Amino acid sequence: MSLRTKQLLIAILGFGFLASLIVVQWAEVTRRRIEAGVAVRKVKAPASSRACVECHRQVSPGVVDHWEGSTHALKGVGCVECHHADTGDADAFEHYGATIATIVTPKDCSRCHRREAEEFMHSHHAKGGNILASLDNFLAETVEGARAPFDPHSPTPGMTVDSVNGMASVNVGCKQCHGSKVALRAKEGNLITVDDLKPGPDGKPTVREVLDRIERDASGRPILDPSSWPNTGIGRINLDGSLGSCSACHSRHDFSPRRARQPENCGKCHLGPDHPQKEIYEESKHGVAYRDLREQMNLDGETWVLGEDYSQAPTCATCHMSANTRNGRQVTHDPGIRISWTNRPPVSLLMDTDADGNVVKTSDPEERRRLVVDTWRQKRDRMKQVCLHCHTEPYVNAFYQQYDDFVINYNEKFAKPGQQIMSALRQAGLLTPEEFDEEIEWTWFYLWHHEGRRARHGASMMAPDYAHWHGMYEVAERFYMELIPQAEELVHRAEAAGRTEAAQAVRQVIESILSRPEHQWFRKAHDRQAVVAPPAMQR
Repeated sequence: MSLRTKQLLIAILGFGFLASLIVVQWAEVTRRRIEAGVAVRKVKAPASSRACVECHRQVSPGVVDHWEGSTHALKGVGCVECHHADTGDADAFEHYGATIATIVTPKDCSRCHRREAEEFMHSHHAKGGNILASLDNFLAETVEGARAPFDPHSPTPGMTVDSVNGMASVNVGCKQCHGSKVALRAKEGNLITVDDLKPGPDGKPTVREVLDRIERDASGRPILDPSSWPNTGIGRINLDGSLGSCSACHSRHDFSPRRARQPENCGKCHLGPDHPQKEIYEESKHGVAYRDLREQMNLDGETWVLGEDYSQAPTCATCHMSANTRNGRQVTHDPGIRISWTNRPPVSLLMDTDADGNVVKTSDPEERRRLVVDTWRQKRDRMKQVCLHCHTEPYVNAFYQQYDDFVINYNEKFAKPGQQIMSALRQAGLLTPEEFDEEIEWTWFYLWHHEGRRARHGASMMAPDYAHWHGMYEVAERFYMELIPQAEELVHRAEAAGRTEAAQAVRQVIESILSRPEHQWFRKAHDRQAVVAPPAMQR
C-alpha cells in the first residue's frame, strides 16, 4: 500500500470519526433541549387524538407544543387517552365526537400509573385539602375575607359588580396550594361537589339525579365554578372522589420529570413566613452546591438515580422522593415516607403512621402496636440511605442527634408550655370561643405557626440562620416578651373583675412553668421587675 493510499485512508477514517462525534453531540444536545423544553420533539399524534392536535395547534398552540415535548407524546399517549370520560361522569361533555372531561384526576392517571397513584393517596400531600376546616382557613375565610359575598363600598370604574366573593383570599391563596373541592354550578344557583355526587369506588356518581341539575354552557360543557377552578392544589378534592392533582408537581401537557426534580418546583407552596423550605434549602450547603453544579446533575436524564446518574447535590426530590442506589432504585410519590418528625403542628410529633398515613397520636402502648404500620425509625432509616451517599454514618447520626435535641428543646421549653397556658386561659373562661379576636391568640399563632416552624425546618435542613435568628430567637422573644405578659394581663383583668378562682387557676399554670430550671433566668428577672416597676408597667 502506497503512502498516498495510507494517507487517504487515515483521512477518511479521521473525517468519519469526526462526523460521528458531531452526530452524537448533535443528538445529545437535541435530546437535552427537548427535555429542557427549549426544543420540541417531533412526534406523530395517535389516531385517537390527531384531530385534537390539529385543532389545538391553531387555538392553543402552547398546549400542543408542551405535549409534543413529553414522554407521553413519544409513547403515543394523546389528548383522548388522558381526557377521556364516560357519559355518566359529572364533568363529562361531548366535544367534536369525543366524550371528555376538562379535569384530569389522579384516578385518571392511575389507569397507567397505578403504583404512583396509590403512593400519593397515602401521602400527606393528598390530605392537603383538609385545610378547608382548619385554623389557617378561618384566617383566610373570616379574618382576611368574608364567608358571604359583600357589596363593594365604592364601585370600581369600568366594572358592574353587584357583589364580591368574600372567599377571594381563600380561592387565590390557600386553595391554590392545598387544593379545594372542585365545584360545578347548579341550575338553581348553588354548587355541586363530591359531597352531592357521592361517587363510588369507580369514581362514578351514585346520586344520579344530581347530574340533571348541572348547569351547562351553550356547547353543553359543565360550568366549573371559579371559586374552585382553575386549581392545581396538591390536595384537590375531585368530583370522582380522588384526591390531589398530579400536575401540581409535573405540570400539564409536558409532564416534565426535569421540572419535578428541581427545588423551584416545590417553591410554589413550600416558602414564606410559616414554612420557608425553599429559602432554607437555598441557605444550606446543599442548596449552594445545587446552584453551582446543577448543570452536572443530569436533570434531564431518562433515569435519575442518586449515586448512579448524579451525586453533585441533593434537591427536594432527591431526599424525599427520588430513587437512589441504596433503596433498590425505587421512586416514591409519598414524600413523608422518609420524614421522622412532623414539624407542622404546634408540638412536633414523631412520625409513627397508620395504614392511611396518619400520625398515630395515642400514648397507649397496646393501641400504638395495633395501629402503627410504619415507624419513625423506619422512615429515618430510609432518609439515612439518601444521606449516606455523600456522608459517613457517624456524620449522619450526629446530625440527627443535633436535630432531635433541637426539636425536643423547642417542644419542652416553649411549645408544650404555650399550649398549657392557652388551654388554661380557655378552661378558665378568660378567652372568648372565637379565634383571633384577642391579641394573645395572634401571639401564640405566630410563635408556633411561623417562628416555631421556621426554627424546626431550619434545623431539619441544616440552615443555621433559620434555626436560630429567624427561628428560636424569635420563638423565645415571642414567648417571654409577649405570651407570658399577655397571659398575666388577662389574669390581672380577671382579678380586677372579681373572678379570683379563674385568675388563680391560670396563675398557677404560669407559675409552675416559670419555676422550671430552663425558665429560672427569666423568673428571677421577672420578680425583680415586679418589685421596681410601677403598676402600669407591671401590667
